[in-house]
Amino acid sequence: EELKPHQFSMRGLKRELETERGRRRPKTFDVVTVTISLAVGFLFGSISCLNLAAINGDELAVVPSIRGRGSVATFQGEGGIPSLGDAASGVRPGGTDGKQRQWDQWPAIAYEEVGHPLVAKGDSFFDHARELYFAGPNPLIDEFLEVYKNRPDPVNMCGIRINHAMALFLAVKQLNPTLVVESGVGAGVSTYFIRRASPTTRIFAVDPKDKPICNQKERWIDHENPTLTTYYTGSKFVDIMGMDWKGMIERHEVDPETTLVFLDDNLHAFDRIVNVMKHGILNILVEDNFKQGEGASRLDRRSTPKQMLAGGMWQSRGEWLWERMSRYSEFPPLIPPIVAKESSEPRKRTGGFMVASDKNMDIVHPILRPDLEDSDLQEYQKIAVSLGMDPALKDRESYLQFMNYNQICFLQLTPGAAATAGYPYDQPKPKSFLHFFWNW
Repeated sequence: EELKPHQFSMRGLKRELETERGRRRPKTFDVVTVTISLAVGFLFGSISCLNLAAINGDELAVVPSIRGRGSVATFQGEGGIPSLGDAASGVRPGGTDGKQRQWDQWPAIAYEEVGHPLVAKGDSFFDHARELYFAGPNPLIDEFLEVYKNRPDPVNMCGIRINHAMALFLAVKQLNPTLVVESGVGAGVSTYFIRRASPTTRIFAVDPKDKPICNQKERWIDHENPTLTTYYTGSKFVDIMGMDWKGMIERHEVDPETTLVFLDDNLHAFDRIVNVMKHGILNILVEDNFKQGEGASRLDRRSTPKQMLAGGMWQSRGEWLWERMSRYSEFPPLIPPIVAKESSEPRKRTGGFMVASDKNMDIVHPILRPDLEDSDLQEYQKIAVSLGMDPALKDRESYLQFMNYNQICFLQLTPGAAATAGYPYDQPKPKSFLHFFWNW
């Protein structure tokens, strides 16, 4: 049964045990009981902490228009992509009924309600990634690949790779924000993609460290546009939750409606979303959008939008966030996990990487289906070869590049969300005596 506030003490727990049994036990029994409970709590707590600390070294660390400076692509009337196969063209005809979205030959269902492993709300550019990247005589994918080939760190061990780089690049291209606030800079590779997507956007690069982690070399610095990129790093670090948003907005230094906040910091994503929501920020991109049970840190195991919206113990937070969003979309991976069937890379406990045996019930339909369509296979092989990668993903670097995927998501808040951004940060109540010590 649930514990009441007075029970959150040793004396209260002792008294409750006595009352529950209906008679007083010898004092020695109560002392032994509490001691054993404490020992069990410490034991399981230590095991839990060790599990959380076992971070894999590979991965630490629009219709109607979406508000922004740029024009938004019109998605109606295009049909399929002539150069690519029809089987990968997206949502199944008649597959969207207002409550769910389905795709041909893909098991996942995106529900338009909280409480499912995959949810979606509204219509954003992420939902049209295939058209936006591959349609037309001068497809965006060609521009992106040129940018990707010249990235400052080809491996970027603790940072984004092709799937999330495509998502970030597309978001900046479509929104054309006046400001991108990047929380988590690392080696500066994501800063590089933001700048290449928009030469005129201002950037706040925020990171407590002044050098990259994971034994990476020097951080890429935007020397080409020093007046447009401000570095809040190292000794100049100011966290986004400590920035003078109110003052900057009042001085017209920041326009919250045309600002994009990019969270790539493995911190408490829900808290950070609520914080910027209070200041009227509408557009947010979350890079490490871990599934439930996954995460590279203690905080992102219990705070990502995907975890909140999947329900369970976070159902109330998910519903609270859902009511304040007009759009929520997860960027699709470029290719499905089955392409890595010849890879020997094991599944990573922290998540963040796809493997061929994935059931694919909680990720959106991929952009390309080389497993189904010859034209998609040719397109994928051309991309892989142009990047110097093995299309079969047999070697480790090729696998890491194409299978690194963490459900990066775009969410747009409603204009009125700022007025109701206060949230009671109650932790879920323990359901039993042992559950209390487990959480503690």
